[in-house]
Amino acid sequence: MFKKSLTTLYNSALLFILTFANLLIITVCLYLIKISITVFNMPIAFILSIVELYFIKKDKIKNIAISSVITIIVFLISIIISGNIYDKSFDGNAYHKEAIGLLKNGWNPTYGSLEDFGEKTDLSTIHYLFIEPYPKATWIYGANVYKLTNNIETAKSFNLIFLFVAITIVIYLINKYSKQKKLSLIMGLAVGCFPIIWQQILSLYVDGFMGYILLLTIIYMYLLTKENNNKEYFFIIGSLLIILINIKYTGLMYAGIFCLGYYIYYFVIKIKNKEYNQLLKFTLKFVTIVLVGVLFVGSNSYVKNIFDYKNPLYPLIGEDKIDIMTELEPATFENKSAIKKSIISLFSYTANIGRFNNQVPYFKIPFTINKYELDQISEDTRIGGFGVWFSGIFIISIIVIGIFFLINLKNKNYNLLIMLGIPTIIILGFMTTISDGWWARYSPQIFFISLIALYLLLKDNKKIINLMGYALMSLIIINTLLCGFNLYKGLIVSKNAIVVRNEIKNKKIYIEPANKFLTGLYYNFEDLNCEYTVVPYGTLKDKKYFINDIVGYEIIE
Repeated sequence: MFKKSLTTLYNSALLFILTFANLLIITVCLYLIKISITVFNMPIAFILSIVELYFIKKDKIKNIAISSVITIIVFLISIIISGNIYDKSFDGNAYHKEAIGLLKNGWNPTYGSLEDFGEKTDLSTIHYLFIEPYPKATWIYGANVYKLTNNIETAKSFNLIFLFVAITIVIYLINKYSKQKKLSLIMGLAVGCFPIIWQQILSLYVDGFMGYILLLTIIYMYLLTKENNNKEYFFIIGSLLIILINIKYTGLMYAGIFCLGYYIYYFVIKIKNKEYNQLLKFTLKFVTIVLVGVLFVGSNSYVKNIFDYKNPLYPLIGEDKIDIMTELEPATFENKSAIKKSIISLFSYTANIGRFNNQVPYFKIPFTINKYELDQISEDTRIGGFGVWFSGIFIISIIVIGIFFLINLKNKNYNLLIMLGIPTIIILGFMTTISDGWWARYSPQIFFISLIALYLLLKDNKKIINLMGYALMSLIIINTLLCGFNLYKGLIVSKNAIVVRNEIKNKKIYIEPANKFLTGLYYNFEDLNCEYTVVPYGTLKDKKYFINDIVGYEIIE
């Protein structure tokens, strides 16, 4: 019964991955023939994913139908929750909502200038420099959902959905290959304890979502090197890579490096066994996926940037790059190496600091906590962003991995070393080379170190080793619960915002954003059919607040 139920849920999770990738492909296809987002994009993508699932699984139609119903139910639940919880973050109410609103209202990012579109439609394009050139996967998803619901808050439902997807897939695959039900359930729970997703789940931030897509990419890439003719794994890894490449520029880098690590291993094995035809087919498949992801789905970012700026990664790199990190990192990070920044960030008090507030990080004793740290947790916590206890969890995890690797190297258990050694080396390598990797949300893969250590402890047959695994799991859960303090703050904000929403719906109002860059907020008022007039900050004397203190309003009598 457990296995059958788990398979049904697993197929539902696969439908979400396929639907997301299909939605990107369909939307971009329409963009190329100058058709903007329609209400039909999402249903067509979902129907196509059902056909693909039947093709790759060859399961009974009844079982596919049940999985499809579950997918719809999870989607609707995510939409309802997201639609009634308000994004309180600055970035969410600035460029994320602005991008989604523009796409929903007819902007075609493949052709023409965003500023020109804004002038024609009288919509704000103040963030054009951070919207037009950047990859748009979550914005395209969000705009398609927004088109169906007319509630921009539903656009962030991808975070809730892929929490379900990642947990379900990990439980299913571990149970399938290890035949250990307890191990699979605990590892699923651990994956669900990803601190970044719980800090961002009520917002339009994409880093927790990207972390899950990256984790699944690593898992399926390894499985595909073992079963290179597996049609299911090829379809899923293809869909995951198309999504990952187009979430943000770092997604392209992570996709390339982690997949390359497993590809080199696969290449060596096939050359050693003289299986040249299999190697060639495998290589061509992945070249095709990358070309589709970058040149086709990414045509409105990577390709368009070449024509507009002679630089596919504008404005992140190049002679005309725009430096946004110097002001956002602590002044003490200047001229420090990537590894020093990572160490300081991991082992310091959790804090949202940088040059902008003239504060510096301070080292702390692992597994200590204070109220200041809890207050500092937000959607983009800079220092100690993996949680107030993660420094201790990281130390324990590194020790566990080091010991187990030495034991397995001595015992010549090369399969385990390849499976977990490649991502471990790459993760630690990124910590020593990526200058901005100190910021937790830019390096979600660092959390995978704790997952690897937990897996090694729990899969062991010795009871004492398992008890150590349960202890580590307990620490991971507590750390994530403490990160969830930001979730609590978000729920309080939303509770108050719902009351205000009911008060201002269909009313004529003045609105006073706390910052001129919070232009994404305008769509919230449009969704409520408000006739609003934007006034400068400080104008309203008897204002009330909607979505915390980031925007004030007064009803016009």
